[in-house]
Amino acid sequence: LLMKALDIENDPLPILWTGDFIPVDGKEPGTTDYVVGEFNCSCVGISKFQAVCGGEKTLADVSDEDYYEASELTDLMGTTAIKFLRNKFNPRHNTLMESPSDAKYKTAVIEFVVPGAKNGGSDKGPDGHRVDSIPIANGLIKAGAACDLIRYEFDKHDEFAAKVEDYHALLVRINPGQLSQGTTPGTQERFDSLMNELLGKGKLVWSSPSVQTCMGAKDALVKIKDMSCGLPDTFAYYEASELEEGFKKSMAFQPRVIKQNRGSAGEGIWLCWLDGKDYCANLGDAVLDDGDKLKLIEMNDNHVEYHTVKEFITFCVDGPDAEGAGEWKSTFPGKYLEGGKEAGGQLVDQRFCPRISEGEVRMLMVGPVLQMIIHKKPEGGLSAVGGNSAYTYFKPGSPEYARLEADFVKRDIPLLMKALDIENDPLPILWTGDFIPVDGKEPGTTDYVVGEFNCSCVGISKFQAVCGGEKTLADVSDEDYYEASELTDLMGTTAIKFLRNKFNPRHNTLMESPSDAKYKTAVIEFVVPGAKNGGSDKGPDGHRVDSIPIANGLIKAGAACDLIRYEFDKHDEFAAKVEDYHAL
Repeated sequence: LLMKALDIENDPLPILWTGDFIPVDGKEPGTTDYVVGEFNCSCVGISKFQAVCGGEKTLADVSDEDYYEASELTDLMGTTAIKFLRNKFNPRHNTLMESPSDAKYKTAVIEFVVPGAKNGGSDKGPDGHRVDSIPIANGLIKAGAACDLIRYEFDKHDEFAAKVEDYHALLVRINPGQLSQGTTPGTQERFDSLMNELLGKGKLVWSSPSVQTCMGAKDALVKIKDMSCGLPDTFAYYEASELEEGFKKSMAFQPRVIKQNRGSAGEGIWLCWLDGKDYCANLGDAVLDDGDKLKLIEMNDNHVEYHTVKEFITFCVDGPDAEGAGEWKSTFPGKYLEGGKEAGGQLVDQRFCPRISEGEVRMLMVGPVLQMIIHKKPEGGLSAVGGNSAYTYFKPGSPEYARLEADFVKRDIPLLMKALDIENDPLPILWTGDFIPVDGKEPGTTDYVVGEFNCSCVGISKFQAVCGGEKTLADVSDEDYYEASELTDLMGTTAIKFLRNKFNPRHNTLMESPSDAKYKTAVIEFVVPGAKNGGSDKGPDGHRVDSIPIANGLIKAGAACDLIRYEFDKHDEFAAKVEDYHAL
């Protein structure tokens, strides 16, 4: 807003500048606001360096403490300038980049075109690609991998299977449900079976069928109900009898949210209140009758319906046309238990959290790394899906969500994977956790509970904003392109990290140092005379067990590194030897 107000929105921000603020009384009694007194962008001085100017002193006279502290600022200026330069002079890549010829890892982004659908699906552009597929592939290429875009064709399954055998990793970008649209029965199952076969052969697949099933299914909320990010009164229903028994009891106690397993835009997610009847004091004190009335809101479009308990259960099990279902406004067909548990037929029952009206907090994750925090505030209802919400973006480390970030990223994720029985699978390369605010244990505090996870082809909104019509990646604005590319580039570097961990051999001995290393380093050890192994901190080879990994860490970082033993009776020889090293 500032740059626009000053008519310089087309200019880059200064590389070093200040805003000087003056305190004033706030609007609320006892509060403080701040107003700008001036801006300064004309050769702002770096005080720790400039403190010695004007006389005979030079940079060499700046103390080490001041030098290194001030260098943090100048280093940041350098990295920021490089970012500006990249955005200015690096060409945009609206098509797939050429893969490096010496790439160690061969990867592919897997796509699918829905037969008969415009563009091959509403998530795509006129070229048949998801708009975010090319940037994702280019992120892998920038990180050093080779990457191809490969289309899965259901009627050429065996050819596809043979082709992908040659790849180290596949990143599947197929929207949930698309493999069942216009295809032969069993296509999704055949595709999933192939992905599992590749995993069994040591390949990487993001996200694997088991991760998508265990993490993306709504009954994941039941498996985490006893974690700090869960709700203890969360239930899953797979059979009509379970739904009838459980819902009549939970609904008698408090407002509920009933969530179907399928769909990703709020369809089949119902907010439920009793209409004309009081709630009981404790869970299990009462059970609803078939004729008790409900007020319902479906989260995809916030429309309201009124039905009896019996009508709602009938709709959930048999659909709107079943006998006894009543008249429904919903454009989606119910039948949420269809196919049984194995086919994803399920409903999850949770308490309604009234502070959902304040919005959801989305943690956008790349593997184990938090990339962005997004607050989705509902507009015109309680649903924050699709075009029904306003978005506010926060960087990791933002004070508004510092506790949530610490709890989820540092504590809950390892526990989460174990609770979902997928601790041996890699985390999805791109996934989200959507959190709902609830009152904390202490008055005036806020906690957050998971509303859902999403790891099935999470869209990159800045790219996908142009999908579905005639626009392509080239129509994304430069601002959105470069901002969203930060995410796809992080996906690339994170994928490379997963690949290294998967395919790089362990090094139980000292690695060979690079011949062109700029820095020569050494790890210094000592053997205690007469002690077993040379000391209780060592193994039978006389090395501390952590010495070789430490030296290999330096070698992986590009330095040369040797293991050198200090011998007290050969001090002068040791002293002469280490003279040749930059660091010990």
